[in-house]
Amino acid sequence: MQPDAIGPFKIKRELGRGGMGVVYLATDTRLDRLVAVKTLPADLAADPDRLARFQREAKVLASLNHPNVGGIHGLEQADGHQYLVLEYIEGETLADRLVAGPISVADALTLAKQIAEALEAAHEKGIIHRDLKPGNVMVTSEGVVKVLDFGLARSAEGTPSATNAAANPDSPTVVSPVRQSPTIPGAIMGTAGYMSPEQARGKPVDKRSDIFSFGCVLYEMLTGAGPFPGETVTDSLGAILHREPDWTLIPSQSPVRVQELIRNCLAKDRKNRLHDIGDARLELQRAITEPRDHMVGVPAVAPWWRSSRGLWAACLFAASAAALATAVIIPAIVTPSRDEGDAAPRPQRVVRATLELPKGMTYRIGDRSVALSPDGSRVVIAARPLDESASASLFLRDVSRLEFQPIAGTGDATYPFWSPDGSSIAFFANAKLKRVDLADGIVRVLCDAPAGRGGSWSSKGTIVFAPSAVGGLSIVNDAGGASTPITTPRTAEESHRLPHMLPDGDRFLFYMHGTEVRGVYAFDPGTKEVRLVMPSESEACFVEPGHLVFARDNNLMIQPFDPRRLELSGGAQPIVAAVHSSYQRQIVNMSISAQGALVYQPFGRARLSRLAWMSREGVRSPIAIEPVAMPPGYTYATISPDGRRAAVGLVSSQIKRSLAMLDLERGTLTPIGDPTWSAVHCPIWSPGTQSILCSAFSGTGYKVMSIPLGGGGPPQALWGEPGFEYTLSSLTPDGRTLLYSQWYNRDKIGDLVTISLGEDHQPVALMTTPESEILPRISPTGQVVAYLELKINTPLANRGTLKVVTFPSPSSPVPVSPAMVTSDYGWLADNELAWIDSSRRAWSATITVKDGDMDIGVPKPLFGGNPLEERTQIVAIDAPRERFLLVIEDEPEEEPGLIFVSDWRSQVPAPQPTPK
Repeated sequence: MQPDAIGPFKIKRELGRGGMGVVYLATDTRLDRLVAVKTLPADLAADPDRLARFQREAKVLASLNHPNVGGIHGLEQADGHQYLVLEYIEGETLADRLVAGPISVADALTLAKQIAEALEAAHEKGIIHRDLKPGNVMVTSEGVVKVLDFGLARSAEGTPSATNAAANPDSPTVVSPVRQSPTIPGAIMGTAGYMSPEQARGKPVDKRSDIFSFGCVLYEMLTGAGPFPGETVTDSLGAILHREPDWTLIPSQSPVRVQELIRNCLAKDRKNRLHDIGDARLELQRAITEPRDHMVGVPAVAPWWRSSRGLWAACLFAASAAALATAVIIPAIVTPSRDEGDAAPRPQRVVRATLELPKGMTYRIGDRSVALSPDGSRVVIAARPLDESASASLFLRDVSRLEFQPIAGTGDATYPFWSPDGSSIAFFANAKLKRVDLADGIVRVLCDAPAGRGGSWSSKGTIVFAPSAVGGLSIVNDAGGASTPITTPRTAEESHRLPHMLPDGDRFLFYMHGTEVRGVYAFDPGTKEVRLVMPSESEACFVEPGHLVFARDNNLMIQPFDPRRLELSGGAQPIVAAVHSSYQRQIVNMSISAQGALVYQPFGRARLSRLAWMSREGVRSPIAIEPVAMPPGYTYATISPDGRRAAVGLVSSQIKRSLAMLDLERGTLTPIGDPTWSAVHCPIWSPGTQSILCSAFSGTGYKVMSIPLGGGGPPQALWGEPGFEYTLSSLTPDGRTLLYSQWYNRDKIGDLVTISLGEDHQPVALMTTPESEILPRISPTGQVVAYLELKINTPLANRGTLKVVTFPSPSSPVPVSPAMVTSDYGWLADNELAWIDSSRRAWSATITVKDGDMDIGVPKPLFGGNPLEERTQIVAIDAPRERFLLVIEDEPEEEPGLIFVSDWRSQVPAPQPTPK
């Protein structure tokens, strides 16, 4: 339990905990300042070894007075316990920052130089850190580094035991590389994945061990992944002892001297390792002040580049200075390559480049939006305007050219894929599967596809595709015509999607979910056999001569695969770190070519979402709650009747949705619901009860769930029908009837439905039309329902016409606003409806019912007539207090471009021949 105070320090909240202690944010009541108070956990406070280590940390910090080392205010004692009073540092750890992916080269070098300066100060006093890692490096908002946690530090003269931790107070635990994992007792000390080989063996260490850890941190800053990954502690230690890092992951725009520095830091034999961290500081200083040292000459072209298919890669190096500025051609890294008939690997340079997105455009969210031509020479993307003024369309770029060019007639495009000969591109748009032939630019409709989820073009002139979000796959001739089902789901919830053809042109891989084992399956049309290839949270594509490529923990993995036997072999290896993927839709936004090219979307920097109240006049009041760094952060919300709490939906960087309870007064965020749910939508507070209603994907389908609060028991399913999704919207004033929109996953057309919360949970249709109706919100009087009508098969499906009908017997729908309206609407008072139009301006109008007829007043502007900023969203309306709950996102940085790699094969072992 969190204490209220420790001595004169008033505890505000817990900042973090680990095997070496618990850290609280506190107020020093004597000096009226914020401090960090570190204590030993209760179960370790009586351990003399831990206590000695704790006291040693205080002495170490007291001996270090350096701007890049977290400072100490004192060692205090209260109630028989000791605690450290430390400098409170506002910022984020490198570990938190690296969740968003690699750090730019310029920023990484600046941060690394400061880390080196902190270690140099420690080493000059004979102090070895022994646990340098991203989690122990804090970066302030001004970019100042503070190295933390000298709890494992010791003098250079100390000699730890190699066998007995209990006998040696310098032998701490080994910490798993998995964040927040439990510690494992042992004689070796440090963190797996960052410790030196001598640390991993439990041998005596000196300052060169810190230099090895420093190399690991610098490598991770530049690549977004540790140099020695492993699923377990044992795997990481084994990699440190026996494997080399993947040097090709280091961005080639890194100065040559920095690439050499990392290699020198990570030498496994410390005799061959950099001897002094001060030398690393000098190298980094030169790299920062002399950035041109990485501009190398045109590399020698390896044999495969000279082929007609590889000629485009050579063109990259003939680009003008303007092309270099646009394409950001990154200098090459020497890596081994294998050519047929070679007796031994020969050097080959791997080209990496950033392909900038069209100006003002961004990726289409949640869908696979990139496809590489079969020969690897061209890239097509589905991109939409940043301001959402139009739907996505296709853009094409030859990688030797300067920029993407739009493809006419491809509005609302998603999931593009190429023909085997590279002459045409297929895609989904407006509930159809279409193709565009690049020779004439003509767009042709092939067949219906209500909600396409990926396709693959066979060498035999057919296309296998997923016409909808649920159900089986279909096949159609690539010239068009009627499609035919080819796979058959066993249940209404089962979804077959994201097909990838195998070399024979008949069999294919696809992803199946809504079943007991989610993962990648293979289908043989001849035998109709469906076979599990591997459990997975992402799609997998085959790449010749024999590999599957898929995502795991946001890393792009590759594993040998026999396409004839449909069997995996060997182990999966990472080839790229920090690739954008979606847990909810199982896509990996990348494309790979058998000729060696790879293109992928990297993770962008995480933005922070902040909360604020706003009055009808437009006056904002910030809410003292920690920002959420989970793009896009907060989504739906519902306010408690007393206005003190809110149930909020959260969306992670992988589009995984969860639910939490937000205390608007204390600033705490507590998860609720079942953590096994893969998607949670639209929480609704049940008035007069301690429960939350929501829609959740549980097991194999979506259900309307009731979540009791305050220990009221487990969540309960109220309703769920196979093949349907639900968006909960509001409750009648008496709390007895729930209003929601539902749609069948095959066509994604919404209808308005009510359900009684009594014993009979049978749904009753409120409104069904050929169009799509969503988000019914009932007035506080219970007389009027507002909803959004969306036109079918038109772009901008997130905007529609705001209409109202009477309740419980619907009248003829009446439009409220002539302008298109977003989903940010709701009731501000008994008879007052508020909404945001497509120009981001807020309005309200009174709506009254008399003798069954509705009277809609003249709309009046809210917020002083000022529009909401693009990154501001209304997630809830607190009607009793006439205020709006806002989510305000940081201004986005420039959208990261696609990363192009000329040859992914250089680090992949050649597959073994299959016995005949």
